[in-house]
Amino acid sequence: MNFNLNIFFLFVCFLLLGCGDDPVAKKLVEEEMDTIPNEQATDKFIATEIELDFPKVSVELLDHSQEFYKEQHTTSFSYVPKKNWTSFTASKNGLLTKVLLFGKANLLESPHYGLSMSGFVRANNPDSGPKYGKWILSRNEIVEQLASQGLGPRESGWLTIRMRGEIPQKVGTLYFLVCDKITENKAWFGEFAFAEANPYEFGSHWLNKQHDLVLRTYVGKTDEQLKSIQLDESSSKVNNAQDESLPLPISQELRDLNIPQNPSTLQSDNISPKEFDNQSGDSLKVRDDSNKSEKKSMFERLFKNVKRD
Repeated sequence: MNFNLNIFFLFVCFLLLGCGDDPVAKKLVEEEMDTIPNEQATDKFIATEIELDFPKVSVELLDHSQEFYKEQHTTSFSYVPKKNWTSFTASKNGLLTKVLLFGKANLLESPHYGLSMSGFVRANNPDSGPKYGKWILSRNEIVEQLASQGLGPRESGWLTIRMRGEIPQKVGTLYFLVCDKITENKAWFGEFAFAEANPYEFGSHWLNKQHDLVLRTYVGKTDEQLKSIQLDESSSKVNNAQDESLPLPISQELRDLNIPQNPSTLQSDNISPKEFDNQSGDSLKVRDDSNKSEKKSMFERLFKNVKRD
C-alpha cells in the first residue's frame, strides 16, 4: 500500500513539473511556431515575384501611339491621387509589355523630385478600377537609356518602362498607367513631353483632359493566344518590337506653322540629334530646309513659288 502511494506521489510531482512554465522550452516553441508564418510569407513573396515577372510573349506589336509635343513644356508624375496617371485606350488584344515615354532625367539635387517612381495599371478608373501588374522607372535607368541613344541626362529621348505581370489589353478598354510611390519622400518624378489640344482623343494626362503625353504602348501575344487567332503576314513578321527604329515626336508649333518636318527620318538607333545633323544625305537636307524655312519671312513661306524682282 505504501509502495503504491509513493508511486502515485511521484507521478503527481512529475505532472506538476511538466506543466511548469519552462522559459527555455517556451522560447523554443515560440521560435518554431514563428518560423511557420515566416516561411509562408516568404513563399508567398517569392510566388508573387514569379507571378509578376516580365510577361512571356511570342509577338510584340505597337498599339497606342501619340507623338506630338509642346515645345519647352514638360510634365511629371506625383503619387497623389488625381495627379498620378496617364491614360490610353487599347486597340489590340493581348498583354501590355511596355510603355514608352519621351522625356529626360529630372534634376539630381532637387527638393521636389525623387530618384524613382513605381506603380501599376488600372482599367476604366485610375482610383478604383481593376488593378494589374507593376512597373518601376528610376532616374539611373533614364540616364542609361538616354546615354544609349547618344544623349545627355538633360536631353530628351525615348524612355522604356517594362511591365511586370500579366496586364490584359482588351480592344476599346481605357487603361491608366498609375504611379503610387516616389522614393526619398519626394512629391514628383520625371520630366516628360506632352501635347496640348487633345491630339489623342482616346486618353489624357492628369494635368489636363486636353493634354496627352508623348506615349507608345506595346501589346504582346502568348503562344496560346497565337493559336486561337490567325495573324496576318505583316504581323507575323514583327516579333521583336524593341528592335524597331523610333521616330522623334513632332513639334506642334512647327506643325502649326506648316514648316516641313520629317521626324520619321530621325531614328532612335543610337543616333542623337547632334549626330544626325552631322550626317549627309536626303534626311539631312530635310533638316536643313526646315531650319532655313524658320529664318524666312512669313511672305516667303506662304508664297515660296513667287519670284521676286
